[in-house]
Amino acid sequence: MGKTVILYVLGTLSIFVIINLNLSRQLIDQSTDSYNYFGETQTRNIGNTMVAMLVSKIADSTNYRATSVQSKSLFSGQAIYSVIDTVVAPDSMIKISVSATYFGQTKNMFSLLKKPGSGGPVPPPAFNYAVYSNGNLQLSGNAEIQSENDAWNANVHTNGNMQLSGNPEIEGFVTYVNQFQQSGNPEIQPNQNPDNLPVTSQISQVPVPTFNPDDYMSIATQTYTGNFNKSSGTVTLGTAQNPAIIYVGGNLNWSGNVTVTGYGIIVVKGNSQMSGNVTFQTQDPNKSTFSLYTVGNIQMSGNSDMYGQYLSLANIQMSGNGELKGSLAAGGQVQMSGNGEVEYIPANASLTAPIFGNGQQSTRPLKPSLYYE
Repeated sequence: MGKTVILYVLGTLSIFVIINLNLSRQLIDQSTDSYNYFGETQTRNIGNTMVAMLVSKIADSTNYRATSVQSKSLFSGQAIYSVIDTVVAPDSMIKISVSATYFGQTKNMFSLLKKPGSGGPVPPPAFNYAVYSNGNLQLSGNAEIQSENDAWNANVHTNGNMQLSGNPEIEGFVTYVNQFQQSGNPEIQPNQNPDNLPVTSQISQVPVPTFNPDDYMSIATQTYTGNFNKSSGTVTLGTAQNPAIIYVGGNLNWSGNVTVTGYGIIVVKGNSQMSGNVTFQTQDPNKSTFSLYTVGNIQMSGNSDMYGQYLSLANIQMSGNGELKGSLAAGGQVQMSGNGEVEYIPANASLTAPIFGNGQQSTRPLKPSLYYE
């Protein structure tokens, strides 16, 4: 009987010791986990606080920078940081880099801020459309107005009547001032319509931009007092920073194998006709690199791909199977027929500002663009 009691007591003590050891181990593990969690949280708090302090400094003084690495003690830890200028596709940015440490743990934070200041010149409102007409606008056949960038709507507007016939496709909103008529099977579907707005609507007039070519003879880099005829060879323009300005006192007639290179503006006092295989070597998927502003009519035909932003104070006629990558604006009527296509690329304000002014400049505040750790 005594041996049984002793064995029972010993067994009970063994179980107690095992349970106690397990509990102690769990408490130690939980304490370690809690300590690590607290350390990780505190390290992140130090880094986030330092980033917030630096953003506040930049907001108070936009010229503030820390180009050499500096450090600051925070919450019993340390933050090592720098603030430098950088460029990211292709915006001017301020880059904040912070490395926070606390009891052996480290967290790295990075923040990019768009620099405050002027947003720069903006094109006249008529240039904000893939196709704009101050008169009537007719789209027929298999004409397409689209954008390869799904973030952009290839919008169409007329200050007169809108007439769609055949099978035109429009990847944007259609707005008009007078009447809207359609026949056949036109397709209107904006790339972006998160609010499910009507795809066609009647709105007030959008003003047509006007200009006098003679006003720009003095600043032209090339001058043609008569016609500018070309059936082969290269038309060399300027750069993105210094676009060429070409004055044409008569008509512009390009046909055959003409190559256009560089950035530039052509102002034409008469009519403009482009046909054949005109090739544009300088291309930008985000904005136009070429502009043609004509007092008279613009006629575009053939099967070649054209680039740029085009304005006629009279009428624009586009026919054939060619493609325009850019935008059209007419002070009169726009007619598109055949299998022609407009692939919308936004107008370049640098190519409108010398002729039409800077427009209403937009002021850009200091704006966070990216934050990660």
